[in-house]
Amino acid sequence: VIVGMAGLVYASVQQNYRASANDPQIQMAQDARVALQAGTPAGNLVAAHTVDLASSLAPYMIIYDAQGQVMASSASLNGTTPTIPPGVLTSAKHTDVNLVTWQPAVGVRSAVAVVAYPGGYVLAGRSITVIEKRESATETIAGAAALALLAASLVGVVASRWLLTRLDGTAA
Repeated sequence: VIVGMAGLVYASVQQNYRASANDPQIQMAQDARVALQAGTPAGNLVAAHTVDLASSLAPYMIIYDAQGQVMASSASLNGTTPTIPPGVLTSAKHTDVNLVTWQPAVGVRSAVAVVAYPGGYVLAGRSITVIEKRESATETIAGAAALALLAASLVGVVASRWLLTRLDGTAA
């Protein structure tokens, strides 16, 4: 029961961290979709500065045409816009927002939101490095709490058995 409760608390907090990591990207992608549908050029929606996915925590955006070719991008990895698997884009046609964890390179992970619009797709993303550190800390705390509670339970069981043995010995 103790380990199960610690696991439940960890899972709840971890899911909250991970789900909330998507919120800014959802807003960015949906706002860009509205602007594109209103006729705003893709290049006007993407930040002028480039975000290095390997080192930056800043949000970024990539706008694709209907064939999945990059029209505008603020994302860079090793000097180029990284390539997302095409299925991530096409899946956005069937959902309001396609939310995925994207790993374009070892050690580079982003929470991305992809939305479709009549002329293509909008991908908004940001690093989940900070979120993963929080998740790791939560896992450590939940594990330590479970071990401490198990140890306290063991002490309680041993102490009660000892006390019952002593009481049985004095009653005789």
